[in-house]
Amino acid sequence: MILLVAINSKYVHTNLAVRYLYQLCKENYPCDYIEFNINQPLQDVIFEILSKKPEYVAISTYIWNRNYVEKLVEGLKKAQKSIKIILGGPEVYFDSLEEWKFVDFIIRGEGEYPFLDLCEHIATGRQYTQKEYPPFDLSKLPFAYKNENLDQSRIYYYESSRGCPFRCSYCLSSIEKGVRFTPLEKVFEELDYLFKKQVRLIKFVDRTFNANKERAIRIIEFCKQNSQSTQVHFEIDPTLLGNDIINAINSSKENLFRLEIGLQSFNPQTLDAIDRFYDIDRIDKNLKKLMENKKAIVHLDLIAGLPFEDFLSFKKSLDRTILYFADEVQLGFLKMLKGTKIRNEATKYNYEFFKDPPYEVISNSFISFEEIYKLKKIEDLVDKVYNRQYLYCTLRYIFQKVSPSEFFEKLSSKVDSSLNTREFVKELYRAVKDDFVFLDKAILNNLFRFDILRRFPEEFLPEELAISKEEKERIKQAIYQATEYQDLGEPKEIIRRSRACIFEFDIERFIEDNSIEKGYFLYIFFEKKIKKIKLQ
Repeated sequence: MILLVAINSKYVHTNLAVRYLYQLCKENYPCDYIEFNINQPLQDVIFEILSKKPEYVAISTYIWNRNYVEKLVEGLKKAQKSIKIILGGPEVYFDSLEEWKFVDFIIRGEGEYPFLDLCEHIATGRQYTQKEYPPFDLSKLPFAYKNENLDQSRIYYYESSRGCPFRCSYCLSSIEKGVRFTPLEKVFEELDYLFKKQVRLIKFVDRTFNANKERAIRIIEFCKQNSQSTQVHFEIDPTLLGNDIINAINSSKENLFRLEIGLQSFNPQTLDAIDRFYDIDRIDKNLKKLMENKKAIVHLDLIAGLPFEDFLSFKKSLDRTILYFADEVQLGFLKMLKGTKIRNEATKYNYEFFKDPPYEVISNSFISFEEIYKLKKIEDLVDKVYNRQYLYCTLRYIFQKVSPSEFFEKLSSKVDSSLNTREFVKELYRAVKDDFVFLDKAILNNLFRFDILRRFPEEFLPEELAISKEEKERIKQAIYQATEYQDLGEPKEIIRRSRACIFEFDIERFIEDNSIEKGYFLYIFFEKKIKKIKLQ
């Protein structure tokens, strides 16, 4: 029996590879699959695998699980010397058996044809040697989740194409040729199955979902018509975005789609050096249009450590990216993946990087380790303050006065991002107040108060912004008066199940058009909505 093993990075993830191979081989050779994650105790995983009594164990290997897999195969082989171990996946594509003391076979490239061939050789007792195989026909790819008891809490990955039209030098997809597509009828049938099961999230693994615009729009429209509660994630190329795709996305229901958009850099010399297809003016136009009437969750990616991108250049890319005000901005750090052009050019740009996965950059000719470290600290704050939207409104005011990169760089030496949330937001306020004295104190205090009450209990407010007894009495009276002419429910119930505060100007209007409408505005923060009342 062959046991296909996935070692995921988290429990919520699912592995397509082991499911494909199981569905392909189960009729001709006894096999099964099992999933674990890298947080599980190694000995528990070894015991569970051996308890299945497999003759062969086939493990899907990636940069995030390689270290775990190295220990796993050693443990399996030493616990049961007769067991045969097969490795596949992108992390072993360029490896030899000499590098894996406890491994018997390595399958390189697409796994379907070689794995079927291996199974046939095992069944007939013949010696297996991998040869060149044609690309697998995606119309014959089995549905990965056929007859599976689906868990709505997990992420279900889906593949509607293979390959990428681009040749970015840092990406493994650059070594593949062309793009192949699964027939749309098959895609629609399988998506419909997942939608009817009401899984939480379908994540397309297509390297460039919008490589074929018309096809992408048809899938988007199908999702709009058939998804009841399932969110759908696509990786989108920003240059290939056009008005028709943007209109299709922005005419969907709120948050149906999650878009991951790789910008990587705004430095033309950097983009040329990494062979990246780009049109900066078009990217800018497309992103602004996407954000105008935004309905999707938008996630923008940058990569630090690319050629010709020094510390100041990266800060400029970060500023430009953040000022689109997407939902999330990720500062990634270059990974020198085996087999990529950029790894082969390591000496050209004096790259230093870790020898173990994920092979992250340490320094190069353009950026020092100390600057990379600074960017790591900035990344922590961007994630905690910007991505988690702790200061959603406040940042929109601050970024009119100071660049995002300067703001986060200055705070990164003042604020400890490892603090618990309550202490973190208090320390954050003190640092902003003390280090950015040119900010209007009244505007800052009102916006900061609004942001904290929008997300957290009143106890999270810094001492300087705490609501006084007099204010609480005034808020209480305002709620009682408001309920007389607005359908808000019982005043006591509102006070019990919400947070409320009176502000000195209309916060929402200020964020919308940067104008100050002075007066007194009562904001009531319910669990899922905010109610604004202008006081007389």
